[in-house]
Amino acid sequence: MEDRRKKFDVHVLPYLDILYRAAVRLVGQKADAEDLVQESCLRAFAGIDRLRNVESCKAWLFTIMRSTYLRRWGEDPYRARVVGVENLEATLRDMREVLHDTYESDPPYLHVVGLEIQSAIYALPITFREAVVLADVARLSYREMARVLEIPLGTVMSRLYRGRRMLRATLSDYGSVRRPKLKAL
Repeated sequence: MEDRRKKFDVHVLPYLDILYRAAVRLVGQKADAEDLVQESCLRAFAGIDRLRNVESCKAWLFTIMRSTYLRRWGEDPYRARVVGVENLEATLRDMREVLHDTYESDPPYLHVVGLEIQSAIYALPITFREAVVLADVARLSYREMARVLEIPLGTVMSRLYRGRRMLRATLSDYGSVRRPKLKAL
């Protein structure tokens, strides 16, 4: 028990802040995010002996949090959807654009904090919200995201690109309407 506690303290506790920030973006409410992180940490503690590669601890924790989220809130990102040919063509066109995403290194909403942004993230369909939160809040790599979401790397790239594009469209007026006032020195 002592060894399990020590392993948990060393490898899991350093990620609590980032888990919480991601949980807030995922569920939209601070109280729900606290519950999600707490339940995820309980599951992580119970399964800490299964963590073989400590370098992948962050991705392992986000996998636990994601499955906890899906179980508790009942959102299933894999529900069968009917996809029309026009949507398929748009997706294939988007995949070519993914490699040229000008916001890859600096998403436009990372430097601004506000309820509008949190609402915009929460309003994204779950498949895109997960990708945006894992990439821009948790800062997971594409490969880590693919493992957490259990989807191919190309699908991760597509969802992230499309999610960011949806956010840019939703928040396009935010920057022009609410510019922060700078204090003079």
